[in-house]
Amino acid sequence: MTSNTTAMGRAPERNEAAASLAWLTGALGLAGGARPGPVAEAWAEIRERMRRPYDPVLPPSAGWTSDPWLARGPGTWNPPEPLDEWPSYDVTSLVESFRATAVRTRPHRPPSVAQSGRGAAVGEFTRMRDTRTVPAEHVRAWLTSAVGPLLREVMLTPDDSPGDLADLAAERLSIPRQINLPVSWALANQFAERHLDLLYNLTTSADGRLSFRGAADIRTGQGEGWREHWAWLSRDLPLPEMREALRLAARLMRCDPVVEALRRTAGSDDPHLRALAPAVARRWLLTLKAMAWLEDATRETWTHLRPQDLACFAFNAAKPDWPRRAVGVSHRSGDAKAVLARTELWASGGCAIDATCVPSWETNTGMMWGLFSTTPAVVRLRSPRYQESVWCLREAELTRHLVERADFLAERWVLDVDLLDLRLLDDSYSTWTRPPREPFPSASGPRREPPAFPPPHEVWTPRPMPAWETAMLRAGAALRVINTIMAGADLTNRFVAQFLLGDTDFPGPAPMNSPGGWHDYRAIFRELQAVCDPGATAAAVRLPSGYSAEQMALDLEMLDRMPDLGDGAAALEDVLVAYEFLRTEWPCRAAGRRGAVLAIDCRPLSGERWTPDETLSLHRGLLAVRTPVPVWLIQSAGQEVERWPVAGDPPIFTEHVPGQFSWMRETALGRDEARSLFPTVSGLDLSPALRDRCARHG
Repeated sequence: MTSNTTAMGRAPERNEAAASLAWLTGALGLAGGARPGPVAEAWAEIRERMRRPYDPVLPPSAGWTSDPWLARGPGTWNPPEPLDEWPSYDVTSLVESFRATAVRTRPHRPPSVAQSGRGAAVGEFTRMRDTRTVPAEHVRAWLTSAVGPLLREVMLTPDDSPGDLADLAAERLSIPRQINLPVSWALANQFAERHLDLLYNLTTSADGRLSFRGAADIRTGQGEGWREHWAWLSRDLPLPEMREALRLAARLMRCDPVVEALRRTAGSDDPHLRALAPAVARRWLLTLKAMAWLEDATRETWTHLRPQDLACFAFNAAKPDWPRRAVGVSHRSGDAKAVLARTELWASGGCAIDATCVPSWETNTGMMWGLFSTTPAVVRLRSPRYQESVWCLREAELTRHLVERADFLAERWVLDVDLLDLRLLDDSYSTWTRPPREPFPSASGPRREPPAFPPPHEVWTPRPMPAWETAMLRAGAALRVINTIMAGADLTNRFVAQFLLGDTDFPGPAPMNSPGGWHDYRAIFRELQAVCDPGATAAAVRLPSGYSAEQMALDLEMLDRMPDLGDGAAALEDVLVAYEFLRTEWPCRAAGRRGAVLAIDCRPLSGERWTPDETLSLHRGLLAVRTPVPVWLIQSAGQEVERWPVAGDPPIFTEHVPGQFSWMRETALGRDEARSLFPTVSGLDLSPALRDRCARHG
C-alpha cells in the first residue's frame, strides 16, 4: 500500500467529510471553548443516566435488539465522554498481557476548515441520481446512516425556505414519539432506543404516506431498507467514483435546518423526544468521522483490499448492531476454528468471531467487516497458513493501514497473537470481562451475567423439490405477473391460451425484462402442460374469475421484489419460483415468528449440480429476489460457494467444526404439507390432474 501524492505545486484536495464534521461540531456548540449548546447539554444529562447502575431489561429475542446510540457494551451502557467518539471499553488491561506485540492505531486527523452551506449539492445529486445509480445510492446510504430516511429527505431538499425546512425536520423528529410502541418495545426504551429504531427506518412513499415497520421488520436496528444500502456499498465501484459520492454526501450534510431542528428538539419537555436530538447528532458526527477516514482511504493504492471492503468497513462504524463487540479476531478458519471453539471467546457477546456473528441485512462483505469496524482491540491470530487466506490478507492490509496511517477510532489496539498463545488470550479475556469491581445491583438479586451469544435463531432451510412442483409454482407466478399488465383474470387466461400455449406471437416487451421476452413465458406454460397435464387443451393453471383487486395489489407488491433480468444475473425460471413461494407459502410458514431467516444449505450440494439442477430452482431464486427476511448460505469447509454463480453477496457461514452452528435451529421446509395446501392457499384454479398430483404429493 502506498499513498497517492498530488501533482507538484498543486494544493491537496480538501477532505469534504472532515470539513462537514468541523462545520457540524461548531454548529452544535461542541467546538473547543464554545459554550455548550442544547444538544451538548442533553447528551451530558443522558450520558450521566446511562452510567448509573441499573438492571438491564433484555427482550425475549435478540433478533431486533439494537444500539442506535452506539454506546452499549455486551450487557451495559458504556457511553464515552465526547459525543463524537466510540466506546473504548477499557481494553488496556486486556492489551497489557500482550504489550510486546500490541500496537496502537493512529487516529485520523485530516486538516479541515469548516465549510457551511450545501451550495449546488442538491442539484448535483439530482443529476447523479438520474444518470449514475451506484454512486447516487452510496450518497443515500451515508445520509441514512447519519440521520435516517425522514431527515435524509430534508437534506435532499433545496434551501429555498430554510425556516420551513427546519419546521419540517422538527416535525419529522417528533414522528416516532407519536407512534404507540408495542409492549415489548416499551420495556427496552429507557433512552428512546426504540424511537430511534423507528426514526432510522420510517420512510415516506411518493404520495407522502408514512411507512411503518414493526418489530419483526427491524433487526438490530436495521429495517429492510438497509439491505439495499449494504447491497449498493458491496458493489465494485471505482475508488474515484466512491470518493465523489462521499464528498457529495458530506456537502449535503451541511444542512442548517436539520441542526436547528435538533436544537429545538433538545429543549423539549418530553424526555424521550429530548433524547432523540443528541442521539441523531451523535450518529451524524460518527458517520462523518468514518466518511472522512474513507475519503482519504480512497486516495490510497491497495494490494488486496477492494473498494467495497473499504466502504463496508466504514459503513459498519455507525451500524446500530448489538451486542457491540470489544475484540475482533482475525484468523484463518481452517487453522484456528477447532481451537477457538473451545475458548470462552467463542460464545462471548464481547468478542467478534465470524462463526458467532448474526448478520441482519448485511451482505457477506458487510458482515465480515462488521467484525472489526469499531472493536477497540483487533487480534490477528497467527497460524501457519494465515497468509493463504484472501480474507486474512485483506484484514492484515487494513489493520496495517490503521496502525501506520489512519484510524477513525481514537483508541484502538492491534495484537499479534500466535495460535499457540490462544489460551493466554482466552484467560486474559476472561479476566478482563470480570474485573474486580462492585457489581451492578439488580432488582431481582445478584448481577446476572449476559447470556451466551449468539442466542438461538430459527433458520428455515428449503429442501429440493421435484421438477413438476417447480413448474407449477413458476407458472402460477407467471400468471400473476402477466395479470399485473392485463389487469383482468379473464383477459389474462385468454392471453395465456392464445399466445403462450397457442402459436400466435405477441409483440412488445415481457415483464421483468426477461432476455428471451415472451418466448421465456411461453416455455414456462408449455413445460407445466408437458409434465403435469400432457394432452390437455386447457391450461393446467388459471386465474379464477373472481380474482380480486386485493390479490392483484399483493402481486404488485411482490413484483416490486423481483429484479430486472436484463443483465442475465438471474434466470426468469428461478425468480418466478421464488415469487410464488414467497407469495403463497412463506406467509404461512413465518406467521407469528420473529427473527427467522431463510438459509440455503449447500453442504449436501456441489458446484456442478448448483446451476442445472431443476430441483434447486427455489434455492437460486431466493438469492436473486428481495426476500422479506435475510437469506444466508451454509457451506462446508472447502466448498467455496463464493465461486458458484450465486446472485448477490449473501452472508456465507462455513462449517469447520461439527456443531459449529448449534445456535442455528434449522427447520426444514417440508414439501408434502405445502403441496397439499397449495390448491387452497394459492387462490389459483388448478386442473383436476394437477390437484390430484398435489394431493398425492407428486
